Amino acid sequence: MTKKVFSISLSFFTLSVLYFISRLINLTSIPVFGDEAIYIRWSQIIQTEETLRFIPLTDGKQPLFMWIVAVFLKFIKDPLIAGRFVSVLSGFGNLFILFLLTPILLNPNKSIKDPLKHIFDSILKYYPSGIISTVFYITLPFTFFFDRLSTADNLLAFFGISSFLLSFLLAKFPRLDLSLILGFILGLAWLTKSPAIYFVVLSLLTFTVFNYQKIFLLFYPLISVFIAFLIYNILRLGPQFHMIALRNQDYIWTLRDILKNPLDPFIPHLIDIYHIFVFYISVPVLILIIFTKIYLIFIRPKKLITLPVFITIFWFILPLIANAAFAKVFTARYFLFTIMPFILALSYLLFQFLNQFKLNKAWLTLLAIIFIIPNLFTIYSLSTAPFNVKLPPTENGYLNDWTSGWGIKSASKYLIDRSKTFNVIVGTEGYFGTLPDGLQIYTQNIPRLTVFGVGINITEIPAKLIEARDYGDDVYLLFNQSRLKLSSDQYQNLTQIMSTDKPDDDKLVLYRLN
Repeated sequence: MTKKVFSISLSFFTLSVLYFISRLINLTSIPVFGDEAIYIRWSQIIQTEETLRFIPLTDGKQPLFMWIVAVFLKFIKDPLIAGRFVSVLSGFGNLFILFLLTPILLNPNKSIKDPLKHIFDSILKYYPSGIISTVFYITLPFTFFFDRLSTADNLLAFFGISSFLLSFLLAKFPRLDLSLILGFILGLAWLTKSPAIYFVVLSLLTFTVFNYQKIFLLFYPLISVFIAFLIYNILRLGPQFHMIALRNQDYIWTLRDILKNPLDPFIPHLIDIYHIFVFYISVPVLILIIFTKIYLIFIRPKKLITLPVFITIFWFILPLIANAAFAKVFTARYFLFTIMPFILALSYLLFQFLNQFKLNKAWLTLLAIIFIIPNLFTIYSLSTAPFNVKLPPTENGYLNDWTSGWGIKSASKYLIDRSKTFNVIVGTEGYFGTLPDGLQIYTQNIPRLTVFGVGINITEIPAKLIEARDYGDDVYLLFNQSRLKLSSDQYQNLTQIMSTDKPDDDKLVLYRLN
């Protein structure tokens, strides 16, 4: 027993080290992009001004992720690393829960009445399945890419898979303590992003499926929902609480719209899902899923058609289909939380498949090479040379277009150096987003350096910048070249200081007013 516990602990420790190495190396190889810039800037404001802790509500965003980033900003100097490190830790939380949950789903033991003993017993008996799920988590480009971005989606995914674990345990062991913990996790998820409502519904569904003959026990998950609702209502302390509902309308179609065109955007979004899965999951892994599923259906159907498998598929497929049917803005990170149950289902299928054939280490190594190595090449490219990576069409904003922040950090270093001698004024493209927020996160609290937005597609140099130059300040414009519409006469008043290429042939340019 002791030797087995040591072996399991050593395996998980090794995988954990590999996880942190893969996530932390070249953490800033991808520059800050629009949403990251906004979230980190809000976190800086929250950190410095106590009365503005609910500032994300001004744009209809729940603030828990920004609150956590604000804490890490006290200890990590680089704001982008501070924000992304929160996602790295959230990803490790996903890894840990998957390691626990996969064996639990496989364990049919009904004699154990204590959830902690059930968890321990499951890990001892089925720990290889937990290793499979963690290996998949570490090596999937899907999880790798978003573990290294400063967005709330990874934190939401952590609360989602934690809700799944607790919902499953509560269904098997109806107890008040599990109900209270589940309610707390659901509440934190709701403080993170609005899609947490999926977890609330799915937790009720999970309990009902397992206990449909004991409907009187339904008060346990209802307690969880009530606690989650109480925690969510903390946001009413912010004066812009109503903005959450208003901004949600910008992201989802109403039922009336869907009934008018039931296949639009559903069919286009299914095509988007295909492209996303081919890139972030890879063709070999998708083939592996199809093959193992077909095999188990025809050879070992009892190993496939089980309640845990059905519940896992519900947690994956229902939110994914709902997003495809209702989402106005469709991108991979908006359904990142569904990838955790996807990995669970994949690991469950693969464990049953490998268990059937009892393959030796040589065969296992060959399978790993076939199905993991292609993903490792993608991960290596994303880490070392993201400039040359072609993401799916829905993902362009991270590396291309005006939302990508190539050159912002270099520009900030130049401007900070100039502010040591001059009073520096910088007018940037836009009013909100990658610019000016992307520049402000690097220049916060720098004396004699002021950054503000002046709009997009400007046709003449703003008067306030000209006035600042005439006053004697060192004045600059920071723009994406494609969004600067100055006449040739206006360009005569500017000197180009810096230009940074982007993958889509645009440039981020820094001009100084003559």
